[in-house]
Amino acid sequence: MGDDMNLLRGAGLLEDGQNKGHDAGLRVPKQSSRQSISLALRPISFAIFCGVGWGSTSVAAEPPPSADLLEEIVVTAEKRDSTVQATPISMSAFSGQELQAAGITTVEELALAVPGVSTRTAGPGQTEYEMRGLTSSGGAAATVGFYLDETPLSASAVALNGRTVIDPELFDLNHAEVLRGPQGTLYGAGSMGGTIKLVTNPPKLGKFEGAVDLNGSDTTGGSLNGGGSLMLNLPISEMAALRSVTTEKYVSGWIDRIVIKPGDFPYPTNFGSCGPSYHCTRGDVQNAPVQQDIKGSNSMKFFSNREVLLIKPNDQFSATATFMYQRIDAAGFNTYSIPPGNLAFYQPYNVPEPYYDQFKLGSLTMSYDFGSAQLTSNTSYWQRDVIQTQDSTEALENIFNLTQFLATAWFENDQTSQASEELRLTSTGDGPFQWVGGVYYADLHSAYLGNERSPAYATALGCNLPYSGGSCPPGQTYNINNGGAAANPQGVIDQAIGPFNVLKQYAAFGEASYRLTSALKLTAGLRYFDYTSANISAICGVGTGTGNASCQGSSAKTNGNNILPKLNLSYTPTGDTTLYGTVSKGSRPGGDNLLIPLPTAAQLAANPNAYNCGPGSGPVYVTSQPYSYGPDSVWSFELGEKARSSDRRFTFNSDVYYVKWEDIQQVIALSCGYPYTANAGTGRTYGPEVEMSARIATGLDVSFAGAYTVATIYAPTPQSGITAGTRITNVPKYTGSVTLDYGWALSGDIKGSFRIADSLVGPVQDVAYVRETLPAYNLVNVRLGLAKDTWNAYLVGNNLTNKHAELTINDTTFAWQQPTFLRATSNQPRTIGFDVQYKF
Repeated sequence: MGDDMNLLRGAGLLEDGQNKGHDAGLRVPKQSSRQSISLALRPISFAIFCGVGWGSTSVAAEPPPSADLLEEIVVTAEKRDSTVQATPISMSAFSGQELQAAGITTVEELALAVPGVSTRTAGPGQTEYEMRGLTSSGGAAATVGFYLDETPLSASAVALNGRTVIDPELFDLNHAEVLRGPQGTLYGAGSMGGTIKLVTNPPKLGKFEGAVDLNGSDTTGGSLNGGGSLMLNLPISEMAALRSVTTEKYVSGWIDRIVIKPGDFPYPTNFGSCGPSYHCTRGDVQNAPVQQDIKGSNSMKFFSNREVLLIKPNDQFSATATFMYQRIDAAGFNTYSIPPGNLAFYQPYNVPEPYYDQFKLGSLTMSYDFGSAQLTSNTSYWQRDVIQTQDSTEALENIFNLTQFLATAWFENDQTSQASEELRLTSTGDGPFQWVGGVYYADLHSAYLGNERSPAYATALGCNLPYSGGSCPPGQTYNINNGGAAANPQGVIDQAIGPFNVLKQYAAFGEASYRLTSALKLTAGLRYFDYTSANISAICGVGTGTGNASCQGSSAKTNGNNILPKLNLSYTPTGDTTLYGTVSKGSRPGGDNLLIPLPTAAQLAANPNAYNCGPGSGPVYVTSQPYSYGPDSVWSFELGEKARSSDRRFTFNSDVYYVKWEDIQQVIALSCGYPYTANAGTGRTYGPEVEMSARIATGLDVSFAGAYTVATIYAPTPQSGITAGTRITNVPKYTGSVTLDYGWALSGDIKGSFRIADSLVGPVQDVAYVRETLPAYNLVNVRLGLAKDTWNAYLVGNNLTNKHAELTINDTTFAWQQPTFLRATSNQPRTIGFDVQYKF
C-alpha cells in the first residue's frame, strides 16, 4: 500500500496527510471511472503479460500530473486506507463524484454496474443483494453484508422480507465499495457472499459549504416525478462541524391497479392438474369489464435526513455522531399480474396495497491515534418498521375452492432493531508487518406480525375460534404472531424464551499481513463467532392445519459457532501489476421457520388429500413441523490479477473463483403454497469476473464489467424435493455493463459531457408456486450535460428503449403461492427528465 500511496503523491493526486482514514474526506480528485470491472479472459496469463509488457522493475515510473489519468479511489476494504489497485481482493469502487455524474442514486442502480452482483426486489426498500451465486432467498440472514460507514445494516429476521435492506439515498457519498467473496474475517457472519459498504462524506472543520441537486422527469405509463437534495456543512468551532444531508423525492408510479366490475371477475379453471386441490388456470381478466382503473398504483414518496457531528479536539482523537431518519410511503408494490403481463394488477375488489418503511439510526464512532496503532470504536443502534398490505382475495378463493370472491387483505408488520458494537485496533505506518484485531457484538430483535381477515368469512366458513381468551374476530382466516408481545394465545408457547425473535452474536477477529519480499505479501485472518437464536410463534384461523378450532404454537431456540479463516498471497512484480490468490471461509447462522399449517391426525385420516401441506397430498409436503434449520457455510477459492498501464490510462482487473456451499439454506415451496427454509444440500458456484477502464483519448473514457456464473445444487438432501443439478435460484447466468463517457470544452469555461450506459442481466430462475425462468434483459441510460464552474445541468433518459423486464417473481406473496397467477416485479419504464446540480 505504501508504494501505491507514494505514487499517488508523486503524481499530485494525493496530498500529504490524506492517509489517516476517511475523516480526511479521502478521494483522489481527477475525473472519471470505476476501478474494477469483470468478464472472463484468462486473468492470470493476462496479468503476467501486463507485468512484463508494462514494466520490468518493482516500482513503476511516476506518471506526470495530467487530466488524462484515470481516477484512483481510496478505500477501506481492509479496515485501513488503500486503493483498489493496491488491494489484493476482488472489489469495485465508485467515487461520490462519479455516482452523481452518472445519475446513480440507489444501490440497486449501482449493482447493475458491478460484476457478480444480483438482486431480488419488489421496489424501494424491498431489495435483497446477492453475490457470486450465493442467493439469500432462503434463511433469515442475508448473504451479503451491508454497511453505512461503520454500521452493519444487513439484518436477520423471520419476516418474509427480512433479508431486505434499506434503500439509502447516495447523495453526498464519498464513495461506495463492493467487496466480492467471503468477507467474514473483517465483516462478520452475514458477509459470506460479499459486502457492500457506503462511505459518506464527513463534516469538514472550519469550512462552510453546500450542494443542491434538483431533478424532474416524466415516466411512460406514469406521470411527473421530481425531487431534490441539499447538503450543508456548518463549522461550529475550530474543533467541531456539522454536516446535514436531506433528500425528498416523488415517483409517480407506472402500474395500473384494475378493479373488475362486481360479479364479473372470471373464476379460475382447470382444477387439479397442477396440484390435488387447486384450480390451475387464471380466468381471462384482461377482457373482463372494468369498474375502476387506478393509475400509478405503485407511486412512492421518499424522505431522508442525515445529521453528522464531528468533534476533533486534536490530531489524535475524533468522535463522529450520526443520526439518520428515512421513510418510504408507497401506494403499492412494483409488481404486476402474469397473466396477462401488461404492467397491470387485476382485482375482484378495490383492495389497496400500501407499503410503509421507516428507519432510524444513531451511531457514535470514536478514533484515537496512538502513533503506531489506531483504536476505533463504533456503537450503533437502529430501528426499522415495515407495514405492508397485499390483496389475497384470489388466493383464498382458490385455496378454499369457494363459489364466490370474498374481499380479503393480508396485513403485515415487520419490526426490527439492532444494537451493535465493534472495537478494533489497527496498525499504522508503511512497515512490512501490518495487522488489525478486534471484537464485535450484535443484539437483534425482530417481530413478524401478520393478519388476514374478512367479515364475509364469518358467514362463508364460520367463526368459532377462541382467540387470546376472547371470541374470534369476524372472519379470521389467518393470523400469525411471530415474536410479538401477544404471541402466546391460549398459553401454547413457552414464555421462557421471551417475547421476541432474538439473534445475538459475539465475535473476535484478527488479520495480519507480512511483506516477505518487496513484491510478495502474505495475509492471514481468522474470525470466531458464536450465536444464539430464539423464536416463538403462533398461527390461528381457518387457514391453519387445525381449521378454526384452535391455535397452533411453537417455540425454538438454536445456537452455534464457527471459525472463519482466510489466507491471501499477493505478488506485485511491478507497481502496476498485482497477482493474488485467496482461500477463505464464510458462514451465516441458522434460524427458525414460520409455522406450517399441518393437519391433525383426525383431519388427515378423514381426508388425506384435503391438507396438501402434510403427507400424501401433492408432490412436495412435510411430515412434521420444520421448526428450525442449521447454519450454512462456504469455502471460496479465488485467483485474480490487477493491472494498469504505466501512464495510468488503462486498468484491467479480473478473477476466477470456485465456491463450495454446504448445508444451503434454501426456500422449499410446498404444494399447499407455504414456503419454509431447509438445509437443502451442497452446491457450488464458479465463474470469471472482469472489469476494464480505459481513457481512449482526452475526455473519452470506456469501461466494461462482466461476469458469468455457474450455480447449482449438486448433492441435495432427500427432504428438499430438489434434483441434483438444479440451478440455485435468483442467480443470473451472466451480467455485463458497458459505459462510454465523453467530455469536451465548448467555449470559455463551459464544458459539455455525454454518457451512455448499457446494462445486461441474463436469465434467472425464481420460485413461485413452481420454478419459473425469467428472460434476460438490458437497460440503456443516457445523460447529456453542461458544466460551468460550480454547476452542472443534464438532460436524462433512463431505460431509453422502454424495456419491460421481469426482475423477480412473487417476492411479495406473503401468505400463499398460487398456481393461477404470478406477480412479477417491473423496472421503471422510459423516463425522460433533467438534473441540475450546484455547489457553493
